Amino acid sequence: MWMVFVDDSKTDQVPRAGLGQLVALGAVFVPEEALAPYAARLAELRRDLGVPPEVELKWNPGRAAPAFWRTAGPRLRSALRRGMLERAAELGIRSAVVVWDRGHLDWPMRDRVEPAILSYLYERIERFLAEQDARGVVIADEPGYGGGFWLRAAKELTESGTPHVAPERVTLPILTAPSHLVPHLQLADLVAAATTAAVAGRPAGLDLLDPLTRLARRNDEGRIGGAGLVLWPPQLMDLHYWLFGERVYQRRGREHRLGPPSATPDRTGRTFQHTDGLGHPA
Repeated sequence: MWMVFVDDSKTDQVPRAGLGQLVALGAVFVPEEALAPYAARLAELRRDLGVPPEVELKWNPGRAAPAFWRTAGPRLRSALRRGMLERAAELGIRSAVVVWDRGHLDWPMRDRVEPAILSYLYERIERFLAEQDARGVVIADEPGYGGGFWLRAAKELTESGTPHVAPERVTLPILTAPSHLVPHLQLADLVAAATTAAVAGRPAGLDLLDPLTRLARRNDEGRIGGAGLVLWPPQLMDLHYWLFGERVYQRRGREHRLGPPSATPDRTGRTFQHTDGLGHPA
């Protein structure tokens, strides 16, 4: 049995030229035997770094955050984030994140973007569980405004699946829990937000690429693109080269060569085929 913890992320801080607002949904896959050990290792990390046990670990604590976050410096934040990710990877925890660029495809959030992202992530969850020949329970952070809509969409997926996957491995309707009580949901928050930040080109996310790469689900060929990270729309596919060094992306049975110097001529409007958007051309 695997426990799958889900949280969302969004950022308007996008240094990478060619992108707009990014919205994302991420999952961490925790094997049953790693549930207690990860919680114990996270508690130990807190003690080592002097983080009070009652402080929720969030990428963006917000204005109402405890006083601790107002005094925590960048070194402590970096050590905490890296420690959380490294301990997860050591225990066999894996991840998948879907990132949607509204700069390329600015569909309405509620009616189209949120259902699409949820559907894409659900497909990765079902496929991951099938790869493990296992079943799983999905637990998401309690949704805020519009939560009823989100839960109805999640229930439909667990009952009907998508055109690409049947609902065979997720054993219950998607459940919700308050993240401040569940350390594994705090990990999901970090994975979703750090991955989104890395795609955006923000240094705080790029600095965590190594542990994020270790966590990410891979396909049969060992690639993260389309498996552990889904970028939408497809014009963003070359970011898999700039982020992970991957030279091939497979979509709908066709292989696309990524990045320089062997990139195919740009006939599809692929934004990052010849530059990473951060001032580094091919």
